[in-house]
Amino acid sequence: MTNSVGRMGAESAGALLGALRQGASPAADAARARLAYAGAQAERDGRGQLRAGVASELGASLGPSDEALARWLLEQEIAAHEARQAGASEALYTLVAALARFGRSEDALLIWRAREATPETRAGVDVEQLARAGVASTRAALERLAGRGSTQSPAARRALGWFNQGAAEGAFDDLPGYFLWADERFGLTVSGPT
Repeated sequence: MTNSVGRMGAESAGALLGALRQGASPAADAARARLAYAGAQAERDGRGQLRAGVASELGASLGPSDEALARWLLEQEIAAHEARQAGASEALYTLVAALARFGRSEDALLIWRAREATPETRAGVDVEQLARAGVASTRAALERLAGRGSTQSPAARRALGWFNQGAAEGAFDDLPGYFLWADERFGLTVSGPT
């Protein structure tokens, strides 16, 4: 494979992230092909390690135009976890924190899906990440989805239950402190407004 991303041995997380940030381009397409979840054998061939490196690089240089990229990488990491049915990677936690950093209530179901991927992620994904968009707006978005009667409704009801349980247990009592801790814990460095 010869392109601006290079061969697997020569690839670096920074080069892959740079290619992904090019948007619609051959280099971005090649990087997506190298990082996309593509089944168990492909994961053993290093895709998971490459995604972990890119997730770390993304977290360390999160910019205002990285939201769709964070969402796509998290979707790939969730698929890998769901297929393994066990474990929790630092990449998944970092990508949850990175996506949550954009504060969009419409990402609540994807964060919920990350939480539900394995028994370990159910214990490790923090409900506070859902509240980056604000407690009231996240609750309203989940209530809308839960009441819609769509294929997303059952997941939205379960996510809303988790969210409300977190609220009842005081998870949202010090969100500024939690967000400061989470940014540091997951190595998020924001370059620009997110």
